[in-house]
Amino acid sequence: MKRTPLYETHRKLKGKLVEFGGWEMPLFYHGVVSEHKAVRENAGLFDICHMGRLSVKGPDAGPFLQGVTVNNVDMLVPGKAQYSLVCNPQGGVKDDIFIYKKGDTDFFICVNASNREKIYQWFLNQKGKFIVEIRDISDQVGMIALQGPKAPRVLEKILGKRFKSLKHAEFYEEEISGVPAMIARTGYTGERGYEFYFPVQFSENLWNLFYETGQDEQLVPVGLGARDTLRLEMGYALYGHELTEEISPLEADLARFVYFGKENFIGKEALSAQNKKGVSRILVGFELKFKNVPRQHCKVFHDDHEIGEVTSGNLTPSVQKGIGMALIQSDFNKPGDEILIGVRDKKIPALIRDKNFYKKK
Repeated sequence: MKRTPLYETHRKLKGKLVEFGGWEMPLFYHGVVSEHKAVRENAGLFDICHMGRLSVKGPDAGPFLQGVTVNNVDMLVPGKAQYSLVCNPQGGVKDDIFIYKKGDTDFFICVNASNREKIYQWFLNQKGKFIVEIRDISDQVGMIALQGPKAPRVLEKILGKRFKSLKHAEFYEEEISGVPAMIARTGYTGERGYEFYFPVQFSENLWNLFYETGQDEQLVPVGLGARDTLRLEMGYALYGHELTEEISPLEADLARFVYFGKENFIGKEALSAQNKKGVSRILVGFELKFKNVPRQHCKVFHDDHEIGEVTSGNLTPSVQKGIGMALIQSDFNKPGDEILIGVRDKKIPALIRDKNFYKKK
């Protein structure tokens, strides 16, 4: 298994290390529930160095990315980031990514850890006649996330006020305690937060700086367990669960990120056909009527008829109910309708609902 530059830090903090996407990563430090609540109420610090990072540069960088992703790259201006998806010709999702436009010919891409090599090779294979340089810079660039309502207070003690002008999905470059860094207002928790990209050799320095500065704001280190419950409460997709090469963006209820107005992109023909005809299955949110724990691959029923399966599920700290997402036959996609979730040989009643389970007070 691979280890991030912060592996020894996780050991010192007594993190429970597990395998994730080929990496040895902390599942939790003091507990999933306490870490989850810290991010919702105060602040949390995440090691996300396991994510993949690609550089796409050159005169044709923009047109190239416009062709290999489904969103509208042409809408980006320098300093703006965009959520997008990379699809195969059949319309299935190869990965969901974030594209950061640093300049007209300079883009930075963040991909999922388990898809790093796949997307890098896919981009190289699609290069063709485009004048573009594609590099995997994951081993040269570190990545840390600071998330939670008190994250701005922590960052202000380090940087002053400039970062406060950032809107969602915006970024800029600035030195953090002498370390050149890219500071982005992005995240995977639903809370106010920031992600930082910097030369990998400074990973421990910056982690320690954030960690020590954040103690007055009750900041805690956060593992993968709470990262998952936080994203689930917001209805955010996780690759390998809500997204796979066999699930399209339209089926995953992400049609809003597919721009059909551009001339062409990989998967457009298949997705256009789906868009015209309608999808036969769709991703929905559900809430169990009792405090059972739904899990991925649990079967979903309407009466005695199997209509799909759970993609993600859990009993989460902020919602305190069994919630999840499921890919089901689209005929049964009506908020408020009752379905049944197969949990440990029992069929537990649940209601279909929107996927944004956690509403801020």
